[in-house]
Amino acid sequence: MSSKNPNSSVIRTKKAMKTALVSLLNEKELREITIKDIVSRAEYTRGAFYAHYQYKEELLDELIKETIDGFITAFKEPYEGKREHYHIRNLTHSAVQIFPYIHLNAEAFSLLFKGKNFGFQEKLGEAIREIFEYEFDLLFPQIPSHINREIFINQSVFTILGLISYWIQSNFMYSAQYMTEQMLEIAKWSYSE
Repeated sequence: MSSKNPNSSVIRTKKAMKTALVSLLNEKELREITIKDIVSRAEYTRGAFYAHYQYKEELLDELIKETIDGFITAFKEPYEGKREHYHIRNLTHSAVQIFPYIHLNAEAFSLLFKGKNFGFQEKLGEAIREIFEYEFDLLFPQIPSHINREIFINQSVFTILGLISYWIQSNFMYSAQYMTEQMLEIAKWSYSE
């Protein structure tokens, strides 16, 4: 009996296909990319592609979903499982994982953020908005009741998207640690009592 996980080859195949797609999207538009291009770049067969996807758009959708899911996990890292101790003033740069996650996936983020017609920024913004709406009392305990919650959340979502966009547009000029420190300092200053 083999000790290898039978899903590991599926994971490896799908990862190779996504890596190939990202690489190809750096060279040409999605409509110009063929399944043959993807499998050739990934060094797999067309059969391997069709075992997992029907269309290249499905592959792109999965790449976007996985990238956003990873971002959400990184975003929740400072408080998931430690809610009773969470407060923004106690956060350290090592606890905040969104910029290290983006840096680790820099090629995909850069491509998806700058890409036309992918809807990535909108989907990422919506994912952040959902977290802020669901976790509002935890994340923003000091926001006075006279401030419109919807407007505040919208402004907060665009602040984060703006920082990410700036970092990507600057070609990751600053380190992930520096971006995290700056975001925390801005947040602590903005939400201080």
